[in-house]
Amino acid sequence: MAYLPCELHCHTVNSDGKFTTKQLLQTAADDHLAIVALTDHNTISGYDELDDSILPAIRGVEWTTYFGHMLVLGAKSFVDWRDAVPDNIDEKINQVKSVGGVVGIAHPFQFGSPVCTGGRWEFNIKNWRNVDYIEVWHGAFSEENTENDRALALWTSLLDKGYHIACTYGRDWHSNDDNGHFGCTYIDFDGEINEQGALKGIMMGKTVASTGAKFFFRVHQKGKTYQIGETLRRGNAVFSFFTDVHSRQKNAGNESVEYKTVRLVTNGGECVMQSALSERHISVSLKKNHWYRAELWGTVNGKERILAVTSPVYSA
Repeated sequence: MAYLPCELHCHTVNSDGKFTTKQLLQTAADDHLAIVALTDHNTISGYDELDDSILPAIRGVEWTTYFGHMLVLGAKSFVDWRDAVPDNIDEKINQVKSVGGVVGIAHPFQFGSPVCTGGRWEFNIKNWRNVDYIEVWHGAFSEENTENDRALALWTSLLDKGYHIACTYGRDWHSNDDNGHFGCTYIDFDGEINEQGALKGIMMGKTVASTGAKFFFRVHQKGKTYQIGETLRRGNAVFSFFTDVHSRQKNAGNESVEYKTVRLVTNGGECVMQSALSERHISVSLKKNHWYRAELWGTVNGKERILAVTSPVYSA
């Protein structure tokens, strides 16, 4: 098990970014990312320039429509996005899944027209079980970026309905000119660092959206150890937390970040436990048909803020 920092939402000169494909890979390698996803708008024209000798990459596309942006990763063949409309999106997602694609919802509450037409999610999904992940955090972290609060609430509501959907962060990386506090998605790689390993981690729900710190947990119950994304039985369990607050500390920019507490959160966003960051193990009685995620909290420039959130474990 190795939770490694990844960026799953990147653009190049093949759409509206400033990087060439190789510049993106080199910049990400210099930033000590493990892998990036090339997700240019409605095109795969950068694929031929990918170079694993610089950095492994996931082949993706950001379906960019007037009704929302959908991230498609790892599809083995082309699925036409041009006829996607609110009421046929389930059929389009089924087509993506049939060719091995992994489906994510990009920035569901991004400010829309005229700044970024179609960025807000308005597709009418009926089968959320076919959605693998949601960008619960997007772009630079700031008090003005209220879309992140709404995206996190949407994800919580879907977990409450019984859907097993992973969380991610998306920088929506277009250039090295942008300023601010940028995070990453930590993915648990079980083996080689490559497209297949990253997609497996996302589909299994082994992800953490973070402003920087590495943060994850394991659960111990009746002699067995469970990982993020897995399902265990109701009853007593012990959560073991692992935190590296110095990981990617440089990406905080000029902000003063302090990590203070860990919260265990369940259905409805209810906090069932809060402990000091120094507390490594806590005991919890898990309820039937509940989900449990961990959140790392602290302050940014003296103001309380959530700083990392894990995908959940589930109790049956």
